[in-house]
Amino acid sequence: MMLRVLALSLSLCTPLVALADDSSAHNQLQAMAEANRSLNYTGRFLYQFGAEISTMEVSHAVIDGRQYQRLTHLDGRLVEVIRRGDEVLCLHPDRSLTRLNSQQAGPLALGDRLASDLPEQYNILVDGDGRVAGRHATRMRVAPLDTHRYGYRLWLDQESRLLLKSEIVDGSGVALERVEFVTLTLSPQLGLDHFAVPEARHEKALAPVAESHPSMKLAVTPEWLPAGFRAMKQDWRQAATDRAPVAARGFSDGLAAFTVFVEAIGENSVEEGVSRVGPTVAVSRRLAAPSGVYLVTLVGEVPQSTALRVIDGISVRDSQP
Repeated sequence: MMLRVLALSLSLCTPLVALADDSSAHNQLQAMAEANRSLNYTGRFLYQFGAEISTMEVSHAVIDGRQYQRLTHLDGRLVEVIRRGDEVLCLHPDRSLTRLNSQQAGPLALGDRLASDLPEQYNILVDGDGRVAGRHATRMRVAPLDTHRYGYRLWLDQESRLLLKSEIVDGSGVALERVEFVTLTLSPQLGLDHFAVPEARHEKALAPVAESHPSMKLAVTPEWLPAGFRAMKQDWRQAATDRAPVAARGFSDGLAAFTVFVEAIGENSVEEGVSRVGPTVAVSRRLAAPSGVYLVTLVGEVPQSTALRVIDGISVRDSQP
């Protein structure tokens, strides 16, 4: 989540048709990120997550300088994710609503994460040409230099620079998640009405915890993180007044990310274990600390071995004397 040569197998398993210098490859990613942000387009794509495959529809537009996007599941139960500037909303089949941050805005969020400078733990390779949705594409690889993160295969539209296809791959080159356009229309006429939010029955959200709450004194600290990963600000949320607050602290290298959740459980019994769907792993552990007993859960897109090493070094302590 092992030898360095295995980690490098992603970039060596097939011959490269063309290898660009580092600056050229970075320029291609920057052009892709700008296209994803600034162009108007509609399309349909396949989303494979583990063994599950869904068909989705996307509309994207820039209106008065703000980004708007609508993702709609076309099979199974109706779920939509709507982005209106900095606001991201998920609409569920029961007509409830959940607010997300921009990095959680559905399977196309990878393009946003690639917009920033990649850390030194990755190599960027240009891997020749291909075709996606009937369009000519440039193939690229984002290859990890260690075993603590996944690699990525990308197909960029040669005309618009949009990201037409992406795969998250393990150290053996097996695709764990795939997003692939099957149709694409550039420059459609889209207005604000295309991104209207339907009326919701209620909102699913974790309420912020008052600063005076005793739990706010607790600090969640990792003993070890993979190189390049940095901690984000710790946050506390409460699902209901009769439930203990849950701490959430995110960690990211700028591309890969995981979140550690900590909930006080006292003497209650809890289920520990490991589960994985596609590239997402979830690990739960019971932790006894001087300040109490907690359920610690790590969820993120990192290899299982990495998740286990991180969670085994998590400590919960009182941050105030």
